[in-house]
Formats: sequence, structure tokens, C-alpha cells
Amino acid sequence: MEQVAVTAASSEAVTKQGSQAPLFANLASVVTGSDLPAGLKQAVLDVLAQQTPLNTALDGGDIESAFQKSGLFLEAWLAAGATPQPGAVPDLKAALLVLRQTLAATSGPPATAAPQVAVQNAAPAPGTQVVLQTAVSRSQPAGEAAQAVLPSPGAAIAQPAQLPRDAAPAAAVLANIAGETAQAALPRATMSAGLAATLLQEVTQNLPHLTGNAPGATKTVPDGHVFDTAARTTTPPPFRGALPAPQSVASPTLAPDTPLATTVHRLLDDTDAAIARQTLLQVASLPDRVDASGHRSDPTAPQWNFEIPFATPQGTAMAQFEISRDGGNETPDPAKRAWRARFTINVEPSGPVHALITLNGDKTFVRMWAERPATAQQLRAGIGELNQALTKAELKPGDIIVRDGTPPQPAPARAGHFLDRAT
Repeated sequence: MEQVAVTAASSEAVTKQGSQAPLFANLASVVTGSDLPAGLKQAVLDVLAQQTPLNTALDGGDIESAFQKSGLFLEAWLAAGATPQPGAVPDLKAALLVLRQTLAATSGPPATAAPQVAVQNAAPAPGTQVVLQTAVSRSQPAGEAAQAVLPSPGAAIAQPAQLPRDAAPAAAVLANIAGETAQAALPRATMSAGLAATLLQEVTQNLPHLTGNAPGATKTVPDGHVFDTAARTTTPPPFRGALPAPQSVASPTLAPDTPLATTVHRLLDDTDAAIARQTLLQVASLPDRVDASGHRSDPTAPQWNFEIPFATPQGTAMAQFEISRDGGNETPDPAKRAWRARFTINVEPSGPVHALITLNGDKTFVRMWAERPATAQQLRAGIGELNQALTKAELKPGDIIVRDGTPPQPAPARAGHFLDRAT
């Protein structure tokens, strides 16, 4: 039953998912509009507040905090009986849920085919059960409806949402993330957070100045590459075993003076896509599951798939991360096991950059790939500084290698791999 529920959730979510960047771009644009109701404006601000500034002050603590509030652990957090502090939402997913319900309340009854994600009270049991469902069929009987209660800042703004009977098993599986993976040597897995912060600074802070392309300056780099921020219009769905995908910073499609009805309609679509993507990231982090691609994960290898929205001068940059244990090192000593942290970010003028940080024993190895030759050249020039950063973080530097292009792709998924909604 659990597997059926999770498979159904992921199969439906993959038809709705999309990059969260367009949502952040539109929210930043409309938040200054005078036409927004107060409750909706607060929900918009709560989502925007989930961004992490990507500047010279970024450090490992910021990365770890962003990881914790990425939305990956919301169900486990609520299942443990936790409650949000007054005037705050616990993480990005909670903020998205509140925004979606506020938009639905503003526009009237939600369409039955729209994604619904709700938090359901579990009165007989301690704590709160999060019920996750990414789509509601038009054929569901009324008897399958449930009352949704979402964590909200200051007041309950949740609306009734239809939920199928098999949603509870899906929620239970997601709530088990904490018990099955989140506590599995997490301190060891996040040791690379400081190095990740250094690499992100190198890509977004140092390279624009080194190449003479600070934001607002020229639009070309020494190799003659012309930026095309609309080149990547489709963001592939995340699934366990796939490489993180670069996502362009999006431009807003809404203006502050856009009519409220149009704004709500557009934001509903963007929010549904973002929530569906959050669902897929969570499913990709579940152990010992067969996802919609037919891929069975290794139950002994913890893995976290999540995204961090970084605030940059160009807009919100969505960085996709994967933290996992390297199966090639099966030593019984947890301190000596190898861990891998991958991330991908796409910020102009550096373009898409992919990184792989491996902690093997007491050594740290770094592999980076830049899709633009000028970026790769500048990253190679900064290898000495990265070595110093490793030493400063009390990590023993291993090899640091920068390559042109993209990381090697994993073995292709078998037939039946799910498709993005744009295909």
C-alpha cells in the first residue's frame, strides 16, 4: 500500500513539476503591487523569506540551515509533534502550502484536478500527520474528502481539500525520512557545507569580476559566448540516481500592476509546479523504493535530494543538491565512510557549473565542470585558493580537478522513465 501511494504521488507529480525559479521571479515582481490582499501578500513574503543570500558572507552554516529548511523534512518534523513558532513557517514546503491555499481561497474553490498538498490532523495519535497528495482525480467520491489544516503564520488559512484514501500511506512514508535517512551520519554528510559555500562564492562572486562581466556589464565573455537565459526552458524532474540539473534564473512574467485574477491564476500554476517538484525531491530521498523511473535504490545508502533558492542580483538561482554515501567504501567505521555532495547552479555570467565533493576518510576531493570554457579557465586559476579554503576548514585537500562540459551521465533509466510536462 505504501509503495502504491508513493508511486501514484510521484507519477502524478512528474506531469506537473517545474523549476521553482519562475515562481520566485513572479513573487518578487508582484509583492510590491497594491492590489494584493494582505493575507496573500504575507504568504508571498513568507515564500520569498526562504531564500538564502548568495554573497561573500555565505558560509557552511548557511548551507546547513538552508538544507534543513529546504522542505525535505517537513513531514518528519510535523510527525514528531513539532509546531511552528508564532509568525513563522518552518520551511520552504510549508510556505508553499500556505501560499497555495491562500491563492485558492482568493480565487474561489480550487479545481479538482489541481495539485493538493495538505496537513491532516491525526487526533487519536500524538503529533500531526502530513498527508501528501499531488493530484486529485475528478472521479473521487465525496466521502474521500478530508479537512486540511496547514501551519500558517498567525492564523489558519487552510481550505478543505479532497484527499484519496491512499494519501495517508504516502504521508507515512515521507514522515519516515527522518527515521530512515535523516539521522544516518548527517553531521558527516554536511561536513562539506563550508566547501560548498566556498565553491558557490567562487562561481557567483569572483568569476564575474575576473571575466570582466559583473552584473549589468557586457553580455559576452572572453570565449565569445553570448548569454541566453531562456535557453533552458525545461527542467527535468528529479529522481534518485539522476544528476542535479542546472536551472536558469527566471524573468518574471507578471508585473506589479497585473490584475489580481490574472496574478492569482499564474501564481497557482507556478506554485503547483513547485509543490510537485518538492514531492519528487522527497520521493527521490526515500530509501529502498522503486520510483516512477523504475529505479530501485540501495536501502543501505542514505541520500538526500533537495534544492536551495539563492538570492542573487540577477534573481533567484535554484541550486539542486544531492548528498549521498559512496557505495564504493563500505568500511564499518562511520567516520571513514565516503560521502558525496553534488550540486549544480546556473548564474550569469558564469553559466551552468556542476560540482562533486567527495569526503573519503580524512581527504576531500573536488571535481567541477563548467559548461562555458571561460568559466572553466577561471575556475582552474582559482584551484590554489580552493586548496587554502580546504586547509582553513581543517579538511585535508585531495585532488581538485576542473573540466569543461558536464559530468558523466549515469546509466540511462529503463523504458518507462517519466517525462516532464513540457514534453
